[in-house]
Amino acid sequence: MVLARAGWEVTILEKGANRFSGLGRRLPGTTFSNDELKSMRNFELPDPLTEPRVFRTSDSDPSPQVGEVQSLPQTVGGGTVHWDAKTPRFWDIDFAKLSMLGPIDGAGVIDWPFDYATLAPFYEEVESLLGVAGNVSDMPAHPTLAHAPRTGHLPMPAGPGELTSLKVAAGARAMGLHPFPALMAANTRPHDGRPACNNCGFCSSYGCPILARVGALAPLTDAIRNGADLMPESLVTRLNWKGTRANGVTWVDRTGRSHTRTADAVVVSAMAFETVRLAMLSDLPDPHDLMGRYLMFHWFSAGTGIFLREKLHTYRGRSTSHVVDDFADPDYPGARAAARDAGLPYFRGGTIEIGGSQPPISEAQTYQGLLKLLAPAKPFGAEFKALMRASLLRERLAGANFIGEDLPYAANRVDLDPSVKDWRGVPVARITYGPGIHEQAAQAFYLPLLAEMMKRSGADVSLAVPRMPSARFPIASGTVPDTDHILGGMRMGDDPATSVTDGVGRHHWLDNLFVADGSLFPTSGGHNPTLTIMATVLRNTRQWA
Repeated sequence: MVLARAGWEVTILEKGANRFSGLGRRLPGTTFSNDELKSMRNFELPDPLTEPRVFRTSDSDPSPQVGEVQSLPQTVGGGTVHWDAKTPRFWDIDFAKLSMLGPIDGAGVIDWPFDYATLAPFYEEVESLLGVAGNVSDMPAHPTLAHAPRTGHLPMPAGPGELTSLKVAAGARAMGLHPFPALMAANTRPHDGRPACNNCGFCSSYGCPILARVGALAPLTDAIRNGADLMPESLVTRLNWKGTRANGVTWVDRTGRSHTRTADAVVVSAMAFETVRLAMLSDLPDPHDLMGRYLMFHWFSAGTGIFLREKLHTYRGRSTSHVVDDFADPDYPGARAAARDAGLPYFRGGTIEIGGSQPPISEAQTYQGLLKLLAPAKPFGAEFKALMRASLLRERLAGANFIGEDLPYAANRVDLDPSVKDWRGVPVARITYGPGIHEQAAQAFYLPLLAEMMKRSGADVSLAVPRMPSARFPIASGTVPDTDHILGGMRMGDDPATSVTDGVGRHHWLDNLFVADGSLFPTSGGHNPTLTIMATVLRNTRQWA
């Protein structure tokens, strides 16, 4: 968007398909609706058979897993075509973690090359572009506004609360926590030619058929209106460079034919796995062996409450309409002492998205799996119908999605798998990831609190379980991390000895090659990263242009 407005001739090569007609209009058409079957048939996702990735827990993992490693869309619009549009800001301590909280042995904690105050005006600009809804007056003075102060109002007020979110919010307040309506980039009134959200309840993992929620399509539409050329189904296989200059790209079309395009500047924005994959396919300079390292996910944990005496109608209203920030505060009561007991100077959790449930097909698959264990010959039938009518795991379930901060470790990384290739014959990304002491100790401290919050909400059954592999939690051991928050690998910094890109995302060794995605992040923060990715890239591109 910024480069197109500045008069650059911009070509956007997108690996995935285009599900939107009339891009460049304020309200394009879309074939990406809130249809649960689409995601199960890889409508917007990389196909795990033809576009696999490899996951292992360490270099010595005897059984790496090949197939689906995460579920970020591979399509025009990227991850925001199916996000639930949560748009919190990172906190001041996220940008100055080393200075404000100190080092942690074994982790590569560094400060960002800029601070919260520097990024604040770019946050405001992106919030206006996307149409973020929320009320600053509802946000708690501590810890949220104390660590992420605001000077103005949001573009539109918050939407209505979802019933499950309101119930869990009551449980949070009973514990002395501070829930508030989540900031969401989904219109509550007409904005920029797009309608208000109709609160259908199908946000997370779904497309928006009325485009009240557009995400990355907003800057993409602006770029196309200003002359950018979009080329979907075009996989870039190499960044061409010589000396200290990139001079173009090699790409493959949908038929497998290879093409080359020259360029005065090259911007890579494929998210951490694919950006690092492309950098390695291109043999980019990496004298300090940093490319692909310090990969971060957010360690996710799930709180669950089942309400046996009432239906919750989760499909009515915005998906997970409230959040709790208290566990993102390193000074949450008891956290410092628990960290010291684990041999750490501190740890953090992160924000909690409260509310939500399972959709119908996912619920049905859960019951089917249960019945296959109990009665292998009868995965359907009367018992299955009875379970669906009772709907304990949809109509009577309220969830909480706990997003915990992940520290940067050099051993967690992306590289190229030596044997697995995609359908084109191109080596695929191999992900090596294992949680550290920080993540495991934080889980041990916060999970009981998460379960208590679900219990205080009035649930008849309550529990909390991790969704990340960890030796302390066998239920998750050896599983591929369940996360769409993929950060690091090409991290920013002023020192080429500790970072791959400089303070504006320019490769340290190639002066016209830029990175523009979450792989730039030096640390992961304790909140959803999309708004910070967009604000960071907006800040950086203003300096490129």
